Amino acid sequence: MGQPAGLLHGACLISLFGFSMIACGSSRLPSTQTATAPSTSTKNGAQPPVIAATNTIVPFAGASTPVGSKTGVNFKVAVIVDTFSEPVPREQAKNIIEEASKLVQPFVIVGFEMVDFVEDSGGGKTKDIADRYLASHTAAGQNGILIFSFGDGGQAKLLDGYSFILPAPVGFRNAFVSPSGGAGQIYVAVVPFGLKYMACGYEGTDTLQSTTAVDGECRDKPGTACVQHNGYSMCSNAVGNLYTSTPTYFVSSMIIHTFLHLFSPGGDKDNYATPECNARMGYPNGFFDLQEAQYYNGICPFVYENFLAAYRP
Repeated sequence: MGQPAGLLHGACLISLFGFSMIACGSSRLPSTQTATAPSTSTKNGAQPPVIAATNTIVPFAGASTPVGSKTGVNFKVAVIVDTFSEPVPREQAKNIIEEASKLVQPFVIVGFEMVDFVEDSGGGKTKDIADRYLASHTAAGQNGILIFSFGDGGQAKLLDGYSFILPAPVGFRNAFVSPSGGAGQIYVAVVPFGLKYMACGYEGTDTLQSTTAVDGECRDKPGTACVQHNGYSMCSNAVGNLYTSTPTYFVSSMIIHTFLHLFSPGGDKDNYATPECNARMGYPNGFFDLQEAQYYNGICPFVYENFLAAYRP
């Protein structure tokens, strides 16, 4: 991999605990814009190598298949709840996957579908959780595994999620073909269920400490007023952003973000509005638009083409 051990703060590609992850903290984008609609301006898995893709993408022109439709293509997800992190009801997990399906389909006619739901109380690292599942669940037909967890050492909670690839059980063929390992791979995303977008006044804890932002909160604008929104204390300068549209919009978006990083060639360089992304998309140098960033779920738009191209039934 050529990546240093440990965490590169603010980056997506990290190497921890002996295997590679792609991880992101997309809520930390530095902008004061608000977002209510798409702009019209124009994470033992190895990092995928470069996949050829065109340099432009627009929302899919055809009619999106309804969520759960059996006539369309779905990326099938087995959901595992790490009970050492936080409880997640089955119905809520299903609703979040359906929301993620709606958020991804403007760009590709591929939805997300929950095909299994289990709770794991075995502890250990997230790789251990995924391995236990794969050893005992071979008939679900999943393309990926979503683990609702704080992550190894709390890293998913710190970075809003990470992802990695594991070898699939012998004889399994994934319809979404890994560019690095072929069809014999399973994609794993680790995302906390209770993600708080632009949390305010918590001072790094789970308990509200202040009615105004402290250092590092609210796009590093201490003193910003906190308001109650979506069930928690949020920065007042975030209300109205696309990620606040529903109480679970942000976690649904991060599920897309973490899974799609496994189809991107550049790790953190394939986040939205990086210099590499802007060059790839033909955007002006230094371009950034908050509402478009959140519309694309924080990922460079070309990665959606990679995701679609990986589908080889």
